[in-house]
Amino acid sequence: MTMQGKHGAEAGTEELRQEVDRARHELGETVEQLAAKADVKAMAREKVGQARDRARDTAASAWEAASSEEGKAKARQGGVVIASAGAVALGAVWLRRHRTSRSKPQLRWGRGRKAPVQVRMRTGQKRAVTVRRTGRR
Repeated sequence: MTMQGKHGAEAGTEELRQEVDRARHELGETVEQLAAKADVKAMAREKVGQARDRARDTAASAWEAASSEEGKAKARQGGVVIASAGAVALGAVWLRRHRTSRSKPQLRWGRGRKAPVQVRMRTGQKRAVTVRRTGRR
């Protein structure tokens, strides 16, 4: 066994104290980081702030683009495209209704054809509960 003098023991103790202080400091930082991750309200506030900043930036760039002559020309072109698409859709709807109203055969109830009626029966019942017309005459 070796014997250490008073100076050697104090040096080892001082190193241990510094090591413990470093470990406490690192542990404190780790705890602060974990607490920050666990603070949902603060994280939500931060996300809201980021979203608000992005929205402001986007709005500012949109205002700049809209106020320029190039932006106004694009808006006019977009309006023409939207109006054209609406006209085409309206024409398609009108054409479909026009064709179906002309091409529908008149319903005749003769042999092999059933009248457009809906009959509702309850389980175990022999008479109809409701009889309702479903088509045109």
